Amino acid sequence: MRRTVLVPAMVCASMFILIIGSWLLIPTSDTKGLETDTRRHLERFSAKLESHFRTNLVIAEHVRREIVAGHVYGKHEFLSEAASVYDLFQDLQAFNWIDADGVIRWVYPPEKNESAQNINVYNLDGPGSVLRSAANTGELRMTPPIELRQGGSGISVYIPVVRNEILLGFLNIVFRTEPLLLSVMDHGFLDQFHVRILDGNTLVFANADAAVLDSGMPLTHTIALGDRRWTISIAPTAALIAANSSIIDELILAFLLLLTMAISWLIHTSMVRQRKLHTSDVLFRTFIEYSPAAISIKDLNGHYLHVNDRWHQWFNLEQQDITGKTMEYFFEKEVAKKTRAQELQILAEKKPMEWEFEKVLPDGAIVHILAQRFPIINRQGEIIATGNINTNINANKKAEEVLRNALLKAEEASQSKSKFLATMSHELRTPLNAIIGFSEILTGEFFGPVGNKKYIEYARDINHSGQHLLALIDEVLDISAIELGKRNIVQKPIAIADILQNCIKSVSRRAEAKAIALSLQTPSSLPIIEGDETALQQVFLNLLTNAIKFSHSGDTITLSAEADDDKVVIVVADTGDGIKKEQLPDITNPFVKGHSNSLITHEGAGLGLSIVQSFVTAHQGTLNIESKFGYGTSVTVTLPRDLHRQVA
Repeated sequence: MRRTVLVPAMVCASMFILIIGSWLLIPTSDTKGLETDTRRHLERFSAKLESHFRTNLVIAEHVRREIVAGHVYGKHEFLSEAASVYDLFQDLQAFNWIDADGVIRWVYPPEKNESAQNINVYNLDGPGSVLRSAANTGELRMTPPIELRQGGSGISVYIPVVRNEILLGFLNIVFRTEPLLLSVMDHGFLDQFHVRILDGNTLVFANADAAVLDSGMPLTHTIALGDRRWTISIAPTAALIAANSSIIDELILAFLLLLTMAISWLIHTSMVRQRKLHTSDVLFRTFIEYSPAAISIKDLNGHYLHVNDRWHQWFNLEQQDITGKTMEYFFEKEVAKKTRAQELQILAEKKPMEWEFEKVLPDGAIVHILAQRFPIINRQGEIIATGNINTNINANKKAEEVLRNALLKAEEASQSKSKFLATMSHELRTPLNAIIGFSEILTGEFFGPVGNKKYIEYARDINHSGQHLLALIDEVLDISAIELGKRNIVQKPIAIADILQNCIKSVSRRAEAKAIALSLQTPSSLPIIEGDETALQQVFLNLLTNAIKFSHSGDTITLSAEADDDKVVIVVADTGDGIKKEQLPDITNPFVKGHSNSLITHEGAGLGLSIVQSFVTAHQGTLNIESKFGYGTSVTVTLPRDLHRQVA
């Protein structure tokens, strides 16, 4: 077991034994006073029970005299009298009339006692013998506790009604045992006392078993109910005994026990805190000492509190004692003065600071250092010290230099590539123009008939291939100009509706040749925007050309536009082949083609969408492409209405 638990536990156990042992030797209860109080409650309960029962019998005797006198005659009059009696005493189960033959003829209330009506009491074990005794003696007789036919336990009283020495019948009063007793008990009586009532050896009522009652040294009293004798025994409950014991002694005991526990807990928490502080100090010092950075901690006045071994290697090679010393002892005055000013700023603003500087170490090595100063704040938000971490960032500087050189080389390579492509494209255009021109002369037979028609067919193929190659070279030149920064956006007011209409006209024949439906859907109120007319025309021609290229007979292409106060949104949507999901992220990169079918993608170098993206971005717009393979593509171009000049 850990020492922080074992020691407080032993202290607590020892003090508990001492306190409880001392307390047990001192009496804490006044038994005589408790006995007097118990006897008083017993006599009060007995008197109330006798009085209540006697009152019931007096009223029953009144009813008996009314019957003998003939004032109550017949069922209706009897039940009326019975109702009056029943309303007075809620502990009654029934008020009945039994004829001279022992048969229960009339019962009240009938809804609770149907099961008892027309029963011959003489035939019942127990009640039958009691009824015979009443008939023979002409006097009241009461049964011991019996199980009622209506359910539950009760007692039955039989009062013979005799007129002119002739037995007319019996008044029968049936009491429910528990309600009878509870009606005369004081509030909380059963919470204070264990109670047992016996009729001879027959148990009438008990709220505790015999062992509990007898162990409490009960007091006993006997009362007469009718012709029966009930013995009532009560004993105080543990709660009552505790209530009558000395509360001051118990409070003192509780206080001493709680005080013992509190002292033990304080010992435990103190030992735990001391252990945690020791562990935290070990962790802190280990972390500080093995850190590759030079770390120091100062108090609010700038005196060193702690430094690690790296700090000694860099700034205190002689390992002089730093306790109570300031920076002036280890650094030049100017450096110390500047550093102290920074520390005061940190104390005022409660914010960290960092900067870089070079340091010549004692071995002559030059180190690039990242210095970080920060306030050390306790849980109450108060600054208690300042910290300083000096990190060697030579590796970072070298990495930055390598990265910088790599970026310069990459830029040079990119510019060299673009210059090469531009130069080669210009060199190719000159012979291509000659090839295209001579092929047009041959196909047009400008200098007379060629003769064999095959020559004209071949000349047309040469012209078509030359035109295709020239278009590819133009795209390469556009990309090169954009990458070299030589393609500027010429800002001027333009009618976007006219540009869209011209683009539709330019591609309409090609769409008709493939039986593709081409439509333009624009409102009449499209605004004038600022932009480069040539660049925007190329954007929408490229998009429409792509849509036609990847659509087939029966497909539709829709060019639509709408505008609001800030922007114009143009959408080119087709029902053609579509683009695969995995190709969408790279579709606007140079030389990326949007179809895997070589029969389709052999036309073009994959630069159309890259040019579109560049021109749209140059107009401070956005390009969004949505497509589902096999169902078509939708390209959305969003352009601002006002444009500031910038380089694409």
